[in-house]
Amino acid sequence: MNFPTPASPLKGIANVRLPAWLLPAGWPVHKGEPVTADLRFDAGKIASVMPCQPEQDDLWDAHGALALPGLTEPHAHLDKTFTIGRSRPSKPGLLAAIETMHQDRQHWTPADLHQRARRGMAWAAANGVTRLRTHIDWFDDTPPLAWTALATITQPGVTLERVALAPLSFFADADVADRIARAVALSGNHYLLGGFIHSSNWDPTAMTHLMRSASRWQLNLDLHIDEELSPVAHGLSWLAHYLSENPFSGHICCSHGCALASGSEQQAQEVLSVLAAQRVTLIALPMTNLLLQDAVTHRTPRQRGITLLKEAQTAGIPVLLGCDNVQDAFCPAGSYDPLDTLACALFALQLDNVFDQQSRLICDVAALTGEAQPGLPLASGSEASLVLFPGSDSLTWPLNSAARLVFHHGRLTHQRTWNQELSHES
Repeated sequence: MNFPTPASPLKGIANVRLPAWLLPAGWPVHKGEPVTADLRFDAGKIASVMPCQPEQDDLWDAHGALALPGLTEPHAHLDKTFTIGRSRPSKPGLLAAIETMHQDRQHWTPADLHQRARRGMAWAAANGVTRLRTHIDWFDDTPPLAWTALATITQPGVTLERVALAPLSFFADADVADRIARAVALSGNHYLLGGFIHSSNWDPTAMTHLMRSASRWQLNLDLHIDEELSPVAHGLSWLAHYLSENPFSGHICCSHGCALASGSEQQAQEVLSVLAAQRVTLIALPMTNLLLQDAVTHRTPRQRGITLLKEAQTAGIPVLLGCDNVQDAFCPAGSYDPLDTLACALFALQLDNVFDQQSRLICDVAALTGEAQPGLPLASGSEASLVLFPGSDSLTWPLNSAARLVFHHGRLTHQRTWNQELSHES
């Protein structure tokens, strides 16, 4: 395949294989798969998406390569990332990782935070991420150093969102809760209110203050909630009950939700039905949750520690997959490539039809923001930003799909290819 040059924008891309969830109703099918598409660009936007036609000589021929719209990273921690080399926990599990993170804060200067966050953002952009949401830890009721330091971080082609991650105990006092929400609201666009909600800090009064403060300041929420395997974790069940009785004008994302997999089926279905009715988004974080949940030294974990993703999909809940932590005390490995996250979920959650249906788990901006979209991604009028996977096929993707071409506004911005394999025969 001859790759386009980044020097000038393309007029379009011919013969590209899009996933079934992205295509309009009635799209033609050949041998059980959607036929490839021709995408025409105009001024950096999609002008048309049509079934592939022969002899489109003015378009670059993708030769049937798989393609997705710009990828979404819905849950990261840029303030903690790339610290594993200097701060490694002495034992496994979530609480030990939290303790290690607090010890590492002695190194958190503006220069240190900038260097690590920029590295993470650049890695994500090179993999095709166009929207990244990072949680930033708060250690009291005033914005931390990372909150202001990361406000200046930019990466071409990537929209960065920031979430104030404060322990639930901070919201026990109504005035303090309001002060935190006010600081978030006055920070500008793309800021959300969050909270770490766990059985170790459970407080229904604090939850009420958190919800009311978010409403008062018209903030969207993204909650670290029930990140544990306790069958009596209170977070999601309390939230479902609260939303069934109290209006909430903003959008809510619930990250983790591991405890849903530990309670009864009836309880889970009751919670999921309410979350679906309220259009709450559930974000599963397979890598870190597999690593931290049911973690005991020298013992193989018995439980997977991931939320009920399939049941949530069946209930009609918007669902996303995120990387969570990357190379820190919570996840010594980790990756800013959403395909790595999806590959992990493929096996941990036993996903099928991954390219044509489940690829939406790493692309759905509407699920992240809760904002109504005028149409599907890559529809006419949307930005000509997409990711191509040359050499991949729809049956084995996302495995062996590291090679890719990233386009923003119709222009090639990043390219990664595998080196040619060499044969050594004796």
